[in-house]
Formats: sequence, structure tokens, C-alpha cells
Amino acid sequence: MNKEFSYEEYVTDQSFLDAYNDYQQKYASTIRESDRILLSMTNVWLSDNKASLTTPELLDIGCSTGNFLLHVKRLVGSRLKMTGGDLALSSLETCKTNPELSDIDFKVMDITALPAASFDLVVVNAVLYMFMEDQYQAALRSIRAALKPGGVALLFDFAHEFAQDIEIIEKTSSHPNGLRLCFRPMAKVSASALSAGFSKAEYKPFVLPIDLPRPSDNAEIITYTVKDEKGVRMAFRGTLYQPWCHITLSA
Repeated sequence: MNKEFSYEEYVTDQSFLDAYNDYQQKYASTIRESDRILLSMTNVWLSDNKASLTTPELLDIGCSTGNFLLHVKRLVGSRLKMTGGDLALSSLETCKTNPELSDIDFKVMDITALPAASFDLVVVNAVLYMFMEDQYQAALRSIRAALKPGGVALLFDFAHEFAQDIEIIEKTSSHPNGLRLCFRPMAKVSASALSAGFSKAEYKPFVLPIDLPRPSDNAEIITYTVKDEKGVRMAFRGTLYQPWCHITLSA
């Protein structure tokens, strides 16, 4: 990975990862709201394909401390063969030492170089928004190649309806050297997915069903909600609105 690739710094910044891994522990017992929808999408996909697939194989690439896989396991048990992949070694070690995840395979994996035709379902949860354009395209091609015939990729990422392609570098106390954030229009995501070999892209914009308070300390950059004039909760991170979206890419 080259030095311009923000994700490389993200997965090698041990002080940040230590704090982030600790932060993730609260979502092991209480599922994150966005993961709740992703879990439902996984379960629907599994039910739709139970007649044609004996034991489907799922990859959670960028699995972090394994919370999503933990909730999948609690819901569907042995109906899936699951693999977690990441480049953050400390996160993988956390997964491997968790007895609840002992029957899940965790590996060092690069999203731009996944094993070909190995999985029926690939989950990419809040990863690709950090990728600069050439790595984003490479990741989509790799995800498509990793899917078996008829496979599906489920993404949680920034995507919006406007004809506006935005890339910024965010500097915070957690990332003083900067973290790339890309806000891609749905039309561009669809074009990139089709170019990578997917047949279809579908979008479900994410709206938080609960209120999240604004941090009292402006140095604490975490998600909070603000209601618009219709009472719809908009998710902000500091001064930034976050256009989170669940995306289904069909092979």
C-alpha cells in the first residue's frame, strides 16, 4: 500500500486501534443500529437461498473485533460458514481470543486481493469510504472476484443521491495526520460496481431510529443526531453530515 492510502495508517496506528478495540466492546452485547439492519439483510439473504445452498460461506472483510460476526452467529448459528478478514493484527487477535468466536476463521486479508470464487456472501461494513479512487476500484473488483456464482456483497458505506463527488481529509485527535473520507454519489457507485463485474446495485439510505446526543466536548468526534423539520434524524460527525447507506451488489 502506498503512503497516500489512508486505510494503511488506520490499520497500523496501534494507539488508535487499542482505543477503538475497547470502544467496540459495548457493541458485543448491544448491537449497533446499522449492524441490526445489516444482520437482517444477511438473514433475509440466507432464507432466500436456503434451498440452493447447503452451508453458504460468508466473509466479513474489515471485521475489526468481530462484533458483526458475533451477532450473525447468535442469530443463525451453524447455518453459515463464517470467515473474518482484516489487516489490523490487534483486532484479529481480539477475535481469536474471544471464545464466542472460536468456530469462526479469522485471517489477515487485503480487501484488494481476496481469494477468488470463495464466498457466497461478502460483507464490507464501513470500510470503503476511506479508500482513494484506484484502491476503491481494486477493492470492488476483488470483492466481485471473491464471490461464487450468484453471490452478493452487502456494503455499509457513504453513498448519496446528489451529483456531487466529495473527498476530504479529516484531521482529529484520533487521526492527527488525517483520514480520507469519500462521499460518493450512488450513480458513481453503481457505475463502479458494474465496471467491476456486478450486475446490479441497490440502495437503502440509513436513518438512525434513536437519538444520539451531541458530545459535550467538541474535541470528541463521534456520531450524534439532529432532527430535520420532518423529525428525521440526521447523523453528524462533528460538522460533517454522514450519508450512510446499506448497499446490495449482486454478482
